[in-house]
Parts: sequence; structure tokens; C-alpha cells
Amino acid sequence: MGFAPYGEYWRNLRRIASTHLFSPRRIESFEGVRAGIGMKMVEKIKSVAMSSAGGGEVEVKKVIHFGSLNNVMTTVFGESYDFDEVNGDGCFLERLVSEGYELLGIFNWSDHFGVLRWFDFQGVRKRCRALVCEVNTFVGSIIEKHKMKSNNNLNGEEKDFVDVLLGLQKDEKLSDSDMIAVLWEMIFRGTDTVAILVEWVLARMVLHQDIQAKLFKEIASVTSNNTRSLSDSDISKLPYLQAIVKETLRLHPPGPLLSWARLAIHDVNKL
Repeated sequence: MGFAPYGEYWRNLRRIASTHLFSPRRIESFEGVRAGIGMKMVEKIKSVAMSSAGGGEVEVKKVIHFGSLNNVMTTVFGESYDFDEVNGDGCFLERLVSEGYELLGIFNWSDHFGVLRWFDFQGVRKRCRALVCEVNTFVGSIIEKHKMKSNNNLNGEEKDFVDVLLGLQKDEKLSDSDMIAVLWEMIFRGTDTVAILVEWVLARMVLHQDIQAKLFKEIASVTSNNTRSLSDSDISKLPYLQAIVKETLRLHPPGPLLSWARLAIHDVNKL
């Protein structure tokens, strides 16, 4: 959706995502999943901080990134990965996301000088083709697993976004390539951006101890002096937390705001 041209195709993709993935009912149904992932992240940070090998230092971004990836994968694909795995699918998927963001931000001379368009001095197009093949294979295999599960008539299971797309495939005229594009968009956009935002929030809290103390006080008042964990229903009672997140987004937007290629779809008058 981020790169699709404006038109009927883009509107359909946006409608499907907003209706079947980002609706309030859908978000509420995965509250337990998010809470479980959050607890695993806290436990992982504690274990690394207490280990002698780490010396008390924790690479927070790695933990947050993996937790964010698990959140997206569970919601979209119905799968989750172990925080401690070394060479599993989770690490492979993390590499794909990192490669995608690196290619997205790289300066490509061919984009600015037409004479270089037929050359690939930096190997950007080669890396893009390789990434597309890996993404198609990885996401395509998950779609096939869901098709087999659907054919076996396994009822009673919580439907994820892939199941929803498969159910809409005929009505919405979605091809497998369309489904792969939508699903990869969810992974790509929903993993790194969230991890970067949370990391910046934590960094700002370290720099501004007074704000951190005020936030802790607000959370303690809502959770009865930290006797229970926060839930989604508590968010409306945490205006200071919401303000911190919004201010962090203003100061450190996770994605570029002005670097997208622009397509003029209407005539303009030059003054």
C-alpha cells in the first residue's frame, strides 16, 4: 500500500486492511497476545541485565524489535518466534526487514541521473530482486500452510489476517501476489517503526528523569501502586503517557515524512 499508485487498487487494499486488521474489534481480540509478548520482553530484559555475560548492559532495541516482530507475526500470520532462537525463521525474517529498510534508505545514483538508469553500479536493483524472491518464498509458504489448514476444515481456531484474506480472495479478486504484497507491508511497516518509537521513548525517559518520575506516578495511580499490569482499557486513563508518545513521534518520526517519490495526479497552475 505504501508504494501502490493512487487508484481503485490502492483503495481496495486500504479498505481491506482497515476493516479486517485495524478495526477496534480485531485489535481487542489480540489484547492477550500483546500482553503475553510484553511480559516476555520484560523477562528477557531482566534476564540479560542479571546475566554476568552482559555485565548489566542490555541491547534494548534487539528485544523490542523481536517483540514487535512477534506481535505482527501473531496478529497477521498466527505464528510467533522464540526470543532466544539463533538461526530460526524469526532471525531470517528480521534479516529481511532490516535489508528492506536499508534498501529503502540507500542513496541510489540511478534515481537522480537518468543516464545511469541502465546501470546498477551500487548493486541496488540486484539486492532488491534477491529480497523480492526471498519475501515471495517466505510469505508464499505461509499462505500455502493456511490454505492447507483451511482445506482440512480445522474449525474453532482464532482466524488471523491470512485466513481473512483467503476468505476474501474470490470476492475481492485478490491474487497470491496481491496477498503477499499486503502481508509483507504489514510486517515491514509494523515491525521497525514500532521498535524505533519505543526505543526513542525509553531514551527520552533516561534523559528526562522528571518526566519519567511523573509517568511512573501516573501508571502507579492507575494500577493501584503497580499491583497489576496495564491493559488496553487503561490507556484512556493515561493522558500523560499518550502525550509522551505523541511528543516522541513529533521529535523522532520512525519513518521519513518527505522522502517519498511524489506522483502528480492532477493538473496544476503555475503562478
